[in-house]
Amino acid sequence: MRELSRSARCKAMTEKALFDIVHLRTVLETATGPGSKWNARSLSLAASAGKSPHLVRDIIRGKSANPQLETVLGLAKALEMDIAQLVPSTATLMPRVGMTGGVEQLEVVGAVAAGVWREQTDWAAEDRYSIEVGPNPVAGGERFALRMEGHSMDKIIPPGSDLECLRVSYGFVEPQPGDIVIVQRDRHDLHELTCKRLDHDGTNFILRAESTRAEFQEPIVIGNPDEDNHDDEGVNIIGIVLRSHQNLFQRRR
Repeated sequence: MRELSRSARCKAMTEKALFDIVHLRTVLETATGPGSKWNARSLSLAASAGKSPHLVRDIIRGKSANPQLETVLGLAKALEMDIAQLVPSTATLMPRVGMTGGVEQLEVVGAVAAGVWREQTDWAAEDRYSIEVGPNPVAGGERFALRMEGHSMDKIIPPGSDLECLRVSYGFVEPQPGDIVIVQRDRHDLHELTCKRLDHDGTNFILRAESTRAEFQEPIVIGNPDEDNHDDEGVNIIGIVLRSHQNLFQRRR
């Protein structure tokens, strides 16, 4: 996967925020003001699992004008607030490129293991089921859905969640560091999948778990996969996770 050009990175940094950043700053200023239980640093650490001590400060000062969805979700969890209190219209958190229509049905066709590479097997027709999803955030993009198994992403995605994914198409929809991705590893006739956070160390792309369990902390280096990687031992990013869906009502008649 090729790195974004400098002009593309600069464009991404100057894009208009996808939600009301002024409202979010106001909430954070109040939450970290005099007499509150939080200061900017402590709230940042709580919202980012200890990774970003300056997260809140950067939002308040305008340095971070378009924080990621996971950042807003982390802030809502730390503040014990519904996300709608931070972002008045949660629908605007998703990219607005070509969004059309209303609720759609998306079929869950298989499972992906968060902790390990799992052999890719499409479920039989009788085992598949559909989930309701919002409009496609990318006009012309292809979506697919997989069921999450395992605990290596359980800080943000509980096992049993249904993952709504956007299929990667290089030159049209390309993954970037920070995305949660579905990765396929080919070993001759065997195709294996896993789900991780994509990172880049300046040389190689890396898959990182976000888990409460120590056994999943070792990162996986995957080099620089792209559309030209077609060998029998190739590793390719095939999807970007858009949303995680949980069905909490499992009572049966």
